[in-house]
Amino acid sequence: MDFHQASLYLLAVKISTHTTTDQRLLTAHANLTERVTPIYEDARSYFTARLFISHISAFKIFLQKIVALVIQKHPKKVGSIEFRLSDTLDASSNAELVQRATDEFLNRIMYKKPHEYLSDLCGLLSINKAFFESGWKIFSEAKARRDLGVHNAWICNATYHRKVAEAGSRTALKIGESAVPNDALYVQPLLDALLALSETISEAVVSKHWPEMLQTIFPVDQPS
Repeated sequence: MDFHQASLYLLAVKISTHTTTDQRLLTAHANLTERVTPIYEDARSYFTARLFISHISAFKIFLQKIVALVIQKHPKKVGSIEFRLSDTLDASSNAELVQRATDEFLNRIMYKKPHEYLSDLCGLLSINKAFFESGWKIFSEAKARRDLGVHNAWICNATYHRKVAEAGSRTALKIGESAVPNDALYVQPLLDALLALSETISEAVVSKHWPEMLQTIFPVDQPS
């Protein structure tokens, strides 16, 4: 979802609460505002933060899907994954074992430092990480901020500062401050960066593993 469109919609809803005479709408808005404060400034801030979290989750799912595709083509790239005999016997197919190996690989790298996560990911995908480091810093900061929202009521802490520093980034947030991402000047550039990063990774993976598909997925305009 485009953040500008979503933001305009949420702003229109907020404005309508100041102009409507519909008591049901006013009551619903008041009840929601009461529930989301004091963490969020208002209902619009709450939904903006939800949009932020959903976009970070969507990018993580994108990484999972593209890793799964490459592992399906090159199962041995995940390295050594141990299965219990019961896992092997209970699996309905080799594809299920490959999926389990994919899940194990992703779980293994997810908690590493950002540059290690990127190195392992690019190593498996056989792509040059140098092309993605800038965008990866942006994602790493956003993921750390998302973790604040999910696990720490959006309050900036030392863990967030450590994760941002490990990613090679900086932050203006101070420990104890609210990290609610309701500033369009922060959120929209972030979403644009994640989209650009996903397109760059996709093109690199397709070029490496499915070059015959490159022109179909990323067509190049022919000179007239």
